[in-house]
Amino acid sequence: MTSAFVVLLIQTVILTGAKPASQHLGYKSSAAWLAREPVIRTPTGEQLVSREALPKDWDWRSVKGRNLVTSDANQHIDQYCGGCWIFGTTSALNDRIKIMRNGRYPDVMLARQVVVNCVPSADGKGPNPGCNGGDSWMIHRYMHHNKIPDETCQPYQARNMECVPENICRNCVPPYMVDGVKFNTSCYPVKDYIGYGVREYGSVSGELAMMKEIYARGPIACQFATDDPFMFNYSENAARNGGIYLTNKKYTKADIDHVMEVVGWGETAEGMKYWVVRNSWGTYWGSVGWLKIQRGTDELLVESGGCDWAVPDFSELEAALEGRVMGDYVQGIHPVPPSEATPALELAARATRGVKQIHQTAPFRLAAIAFVSGALASLACVGAVGAHRFLRGTVAARQPSLLG
Repeated sequence: MTSAFVVLLIQTVILTGAKPASQHLGYKSSAAWLAREPVIRTPTGEQLVSREALPKDWDWRSVKGRNLVTSDANQHIDQYCGGCWIFGTTSALNDRIKIMRNGRYPDVMLARQVVVNCVPSADGKGPNPGCNGGDSWMIHRYMHHNKIPDETCQPYQARNMECVPENICRNCVPPYMVDGVKFNTSCYPVKDYIGYGVREYGSVSGELAMMKEIYARGPIACQFATDDPFMFNYSENAARNGGIYLTNKKYTKADIDHVMEVVGWGETAEGMKYWVVRNSWGTYWGSVGWLKIQRGTDELLVESGGCDWAVPDFSELEAALEGRVMGDYVQGIHPVPPSEATPALELAARATRGVKQIHQTAPFRLAAIAFVSGALASLACVGAVGAHRFLRGTVAARQPSLLG
């Protein structure tokens, strides 16, 4: 595609708002196949926060001067991939993990390529959708039953791949070590890794309900009707309107084609309300990859299109940080003797101070209790039965074809 053609295309969509024949891929609803039956075990934002407790502005990027979100990314590198539903959802999960852990080391970046590879089609018939689109519900539902690694196991490649062990977590050795005795191939699957899951998940919509959930428990992944003027001309529109993107265009649910993370809200000096949103098109787009859109007017259907939330499970990370599991180059993680491990309840208490330490108001004492109660249940199980994936398999089951 020549640069002249790109310029012509941009000029056309800016003037007409028309999409080219190749529609944007990304959001595709699973509601026709997957019942919207949430998994809720602890209080949600609706129960935890009153309208009066909500501040005029809130942004998880700056809470009392501290950043509690993780890094940005581009879903279209190395090639175009309709993975917004994956990026928007995992960004919210990454940030909730950071918030729940009060910003402590390390920042977790879930393996988005594993979501591309392994989340099944909503109808249960077709190939895994990956770069061809899906929604947050599919990811949360999958992670409720299956734990995935972070990106050190499987970097993002922007292409659909098989859901096989080597495409979930892998490692490689130098070519000289491939001798047919100890290693048959240079790269091999690592079956025992630190996994992350979802304990609870559900949905929320409407300005007030969204604000309560964001404030109480962290960012949410929302569905948007984003057209070509938004994609190609966001900066010009926002610059015209004091940094806030707004249009007078009316959309329908059929126009929804994008998923982005909503992390907060605010209001300009002139009184215009807005949402703080993270996109997944690189930091050169928008405001270092982020945007603000008008709030309270259902701009781009942000308030009626539907949002999803989840409570992440990172108990295996905490077990590793406490020295209860360790790992080697080939086998991955393995348990340490129980006598050397920190008791599970103490581990849970250390792991879930995040929101309790961030918020000091009464509603957020409730939020902290909700986080801690879920984490205690999860970590108590870990402490009772041993480390991580050894619930599902033994060390002896690992890598039989690779090790001599």
